[in-house]
Amino acid sequence: MTIAQRLNPTNRYDRANGPRVPWGYKRSEFDPQLLEPIDEQLEALELGIRYLKMSSYPEVARWLTDYTGRRITSMGLWKRVKRDASDRRRHVEQKRRAAQTAAQGNIQTQDQRATGTGETEAS
Repeated sequence: MTIAQRLNPTNRYDRANGPRVPWGYKRSEFDPQLLEPIDEQLEALELGIRYLKMSSYPEVARWLTDYTGRRITSMGLWKRVKRDASDRRRHVEQKRRAAQTAAQGNIQTQDQRATGTGETEAS
């Protein structure tokens, strides 16, 4: 699992949704609508999130700017951390609900549909 997948399991940052590129990503050279992760910045962001337990958002934002060379404000950092945490919670909840529903036999997983196994029984 890459750092981009760990920080962003919902793939929120796969495509550009406007003129601004999210911190830790860059536009693809082949398709300007696609975003590519910058591993150095995402690793620094992950480390910065750990530093937030001991420091403030402005301090961590200054450190990230100095360390990576790409500017991020304290409010931008706060929004990014909150949005990513919300996305991770939502992703875990969706996986839990899908597993619970599959365990009840109400739906087939994508793999079961492809192979034709796991037929549901009519009640």
